[in-house]
Amino acid sequence: MGKTQEIILIIAIIVLILAILLAAFRYRYFYKHEHFECPKCGYSWKPSILKMIFSENAVDGKVIKCPKCGDREYIEPAKDK
Repeated sequence: MGKTQEIILIIAIIVLILAILLAAFRYRYFYKHEHFECPKCGYSWKPSILKMIFSENAVDGKVIKCPKCGDREYIEPAKDK
């Protein structure tokens, strides 16, 4: 492996680590300060981390399924009270 390839690999690893840390910080913030509220039935919940990771991202919220009524909607996080 050449010197240039090693530098590119190191930069790629650093960027990947920073992306993982940023995502972890964002999820930690969500679970401490925010929740989702279904626009159809009004149910409030905090989804599992796997649901958060694998649900569709859209603008500021997520396209996620309500565990109570089963409606799949775009929902923006709401601040905890």
